[in-house]
Amino acid sequence: MSAEHLILSDLAASLDPAAVMKKHGIHEAELKTLLRRAAACFEPEPAAADALFVINVDGAARGNPGPGGAGVMIRRDGRMVEGQAQYLGDKVTNNQAEYNALLIGLTRAQELGAAKVQVYSDSELMVKQMRGEYKVKNAGLAGLYEQAIRLAVKFESFKIDHVRREQNQDADRLANRAIDEFEGDAGED
Repeated sequence: MSAEHLILSDLAASLDPAAVMKKHGIHEAELKTLLRRAAACFEPEPAAADALFVINVDGAARGNPGPGGAGVMIRRDGRMVEGQAQYLGDKVTNNQAEYNALLIGLTRAQELGAAKVQVYSDSELMVKQMRGEYKVKNAGLAGLYEQAIRLAVKFESFKIDHVRREQNQDADRLANRAIDEFEGDAGED
């Protein structure tokens, strides 16, 4: 047991700061410092609603259409919350995979109680469609786009930006891992 633990245990048992300081040979300032450090251990994390959730999303399709995967990396106030790799099926286009990754990320952020969301994607098409800069002309994307818009407007703050592929490597790795793991499992039968 550390000296700090013994001091706090004795204080809790006796509720007599003077006796505890005398027993352990410490001054009032040292006890106050120790109590502040102990109190800091119980400081609550900021509420999810106050935190900024940063979501990197990426979709991959091998063959376009072909086996598809989604990768999602979620950070909250700069700290990694979770990463997800999800297999999407064997006849998915790259753009469908991108939208599915976005849907997975937004759904999970909502489940985590996020109010403020910043999304990064290396799909310029999806980003510009979500911003209203491009129209959604592909019937295969229209439903996914509508779902994404319905989710996005539920957040107090939603922003989506395009990043270069190099800046989205974690999500890209997860999207490809989803396909690799599925193909690896399928090959074992």
